[in-house]
Amino acid sequence: MMAQSSCSLRRILGFYRHCKVLSLIVNHASEAQQLRRDPQRVADEAHLLGAWNFANAVEREWQRHALAVLANQLGNQQWGHTLEIGCSEGVFTAQLAQRCLSVTAYDISPVAVTRAAERCGTHANVQVGRLDVAHDEILGQYDLVFVMDVLWLVVGRKRKLSIAPKLTRALRDGGLLIFSDSRMPKWIRHPFWSFLLPSGADEWASLLERSPELTVVHKECYVPSNKSPGYWDKLFVLFRKAPATL
Repeated sequence: MMAQSSCSLRRILGFYRHCKVLSLIVNHASEAQQLRRDPQRVADEAHLLGAWNFANAVEREWQRHALAVLANQLGNQQWGHTLEIGCSEGVFTAQLAQRCLSVTAYDISPVAVTRAAERCGTHANVQVGRLDVAHDEILGQYDLVFVMDVLWLVVGRKRKLSIAPKLTRALRDGGLLIFSDSRMPKWIRHPFWSFLLPSGADEWASLLERSPELTVVHKECYVPSNKSPGYWDKLFVLFRKAPATL
């Protein structure tokens, strides 16, 4: 009798796990379809609903960590001219403004751009504008280029492959590309799923690492000290652009 109960419990737990897996795949596949059709609308709705909060305690801890790692690389002097792709509502942008000579901050969402411009209005060295990095060209070159927690919004193989060359061209020789994003659960970190799901950090890091001009100078899996439910671990990678050779 005990053996039968144990077997039934294992079946129930197995069924529950399979349902959770299926639910996750369905939800993420649906999200990917929305991002493929209209990423701006997805981003606008998220900002209007307050779904993305980069000012909470967990995100603030992450931002402090990222800035500390950069300080180890660059020192505490001003960090030069900076590009931020995916500035959201400007929470991190305002912190960069205190450390950089200038910050050019872009987001795909007009709602986010308006709010970021308001938040950073007192920083004369910040310029905020709208840009869709998957379709638009990046003008100018910078000492630092940030693409933190934003590339998962880019869905579609052609769009993905167009990103790395744009980011590399936007970097001055010797400059740093700062990348981070959330990692997909381990069991779906496989190229097969990339056709169905938004990209995870591991896929993007691998794509960027294949760029011949970029060299990894720092790579870590970041887990906050007070991890909240639903928070996925981040992959944090710094790339340096090699000087051009004659």
